[in-house]
Amino acid sequence: MNQQSIQWNPKQWDDDGTFHIGINMAGAVSAGAYTAGVLDFLTEALEQWYAAKASENAKVPMHSVCIDVFSGASAGGMCAAIASVMLQGSFEHIRNPEDERVVNTNNRFYESWVNKIDIQWLLEDNDLEDGKPVISLLDSTIIDQIAEYALTPAPATKRPYVSDSLTLFLTLTNVRGTPYSLSGDASGSAEEDTAYYGDKLQFETVKDASARPLAPFAKPLPVGTSGGAWPLLQDAAKATGAFPLFLAPRKIDRPAKDYLYSPWEPVSKVKLPCVPAHWPLNPDDTFTTLNVDGGVTDNDPFQLAHDFLAVHNPKAFTDPDTGELRNPPEPEKANCAVLTVAPFPADEFFDPAYDFDRNMNIFGMLPNLFTTLVSQSRFLGESLAAVMSGQSCSRFVLAPSDAGLPNAEALQCGLLGAFGGFFERGFRAHDYQLGRRNCQKFLMDYFRLAIANPIMQAGLNKLDDATRNEVIGKFESSDPRQKDTLPIIPLCGT
Repeated sequence: MNQQSIQWNPKQWDDDGTFHIGINMAGAVSAGAYTAGVLDFLTEALEQWYAAKASENAKVPMHSVCIDVFSGASAGGMCAAIASVMLQGSFEHIRNPEDERVVNTNNRFYESWVNKIDIQWLLEDNDLEDGKPVISLLDSTIIDQIAEYALTPAPATKRPYVSDSLTLFLTLTNVRGTPYSLSGDASGSAEEDTAYYGDKLQFETVKDASARPLAPFAKPLPVGTSGGAWPLLQDAAKATGAFPLFLAPRKIDRPAKDYLYSPWEPVSKVKLPCVPAHWPLNPDDTFTTLNVDGGVTDNDPFQLAHDFLAVHNPKAFTDPDTGELRNPPEPEKANCAVLTVAPFPADEFFDPAYDFDRNMNIFGMLPNLFTTLVSQSRFLGESLAAVMSGQSCSRFVLAPSDAGLPNAEALQCGLLGAFGGFFERGFRAHDYQLGRRNCQKFLMDYFRLAIANPIMQAGLNKLDDATRNEVIGKFESSDPRQKDTLPIIPLCGT
C-alpha cells in the first residue's frame, strides 16, 4: 500500500446553547458493575431533567447537552458498547440492585453486570467440547451469550440529548500485530520490520442500514435495526474485555484499508501522511487480527474522546507548548467535556522506602510486570498536557468513594485483582448501586459551569426574570468553591 493522506472534514458544532459530552470508561474487570451503575443513573437524571424542561412553566436550567462520543477499554469498553445500544431505547432504572429478587429486568447494564455473569458459569467447560484446544483458563461461553443479549439493537426511541451520529471507540490489543518497515525506501539499508500492537475500532450510529457514517473509518450501527456493524460490535466488545489468559482471545476480520490510518495517530490529526503497513494486502483484502484486552495497550482512552470532541469544536485551540488541539477549560468558556469513569484510578506514588529485595525476586516481579503494563497503558491513554493543566471544566473524573468507609476500599468487586465480583452477586449489586450514588453526588456537586458561561446564559435567557432568579437560587451550590455555578445536568427528581 502506498503512503496516503486521509481526508476527513468533521462538521463543527453550530449550537451555542449546547454543552457536548464525551464519556470515557477505563478498565475495571468485574468492577464494570460500578461503571454500569454510573451510566444507569446518568441516563435517569437526563430523562428527568428533559421531562422537567418540557413541562409547562418549567423552573429548571434550560440549556441543552449532547452526548457525542463514548470511549472505553476492557470492562469499560464493554460498558460503552452496551450504552450505545441502551441509549437507543427506553429501560427501567435499578434503584435497589442489592435486592436479589430483582431479576429479568429490561436494563441491559444490570442484567449483564449483576445477574448474568458469575463464577459458576465461568467455571463451566462448554468451550472444551469437540476436542477444542484450551484457549483460556475460564470458560468464555457466558461472555458470548451476554454479548448477544446486550448488543442486539432494540426498537429506537429518540433521546434529544444523544447525538444522531453517536460515536464509539473501543481499544484492542492485536497480538498478531500490524507490520511496519523501519527501513523505508533507503537504498542499501538493512531491512528491518516491526509490529504495532495497539489497535482500536470506531463505530457510529446511522439512521438506517443504507446510511454511511460521517467519519471515514467508522463502522455503521443502524439505529433500531439489525445489520450494519452490529455483529462486529459484539466481537469488538468481547475482544476489548478478553483479559489475557483468563478469557478467550478473539479473532476479528478487518479490511486492510482500516490501516491506511496509522493506528497510533491521534484522532485530532484528520489530515496527515500515514505510514503504510508493510504487507502485500490490497485495501479491500481481509486482515484477520487476534485480540486480547484493550487495556493492555490503552486502559484509559481519554484522548480518543477528547480529540473527537476537539475536532468538532469551533472553540478548540492549539496548545502553543505541545501543538495539541485542546478544548477550552475555563468554567466561563468551556463548551464540552470528557467525563472519565475510573473504577480503579491510578494511585502510584513515589516510595522513598522502595523495597528492592522484595521486588527483585520472581514472586515480586510478576505483579510488578502486570502493574507496569496497566500503568503504562494509562500513561499512553491520556494527554499529560491536558491532564496536568490544573482545574478544568473540559475534563472530569468520577471514581468510587463511600463516605461510610473513608479509610477502606469503596469497591467490593476490587478483591482478587478485581475478579472478586465474579464470585459474589452481592459485590456486583453493591458496586452497581455505589456507581449510581457516586454519579448523583458528582452531578450535584462537581459537574458544573459558571452561570456566566454563554451556554448557561442561553438557557437562562429562555426564562422570565422572576423564574430565572428562582432557578439560579434553587440550583446554585452552597459550596464556596462552586460559587456562581449551575449544574450541567441538573437533578430534577433523582
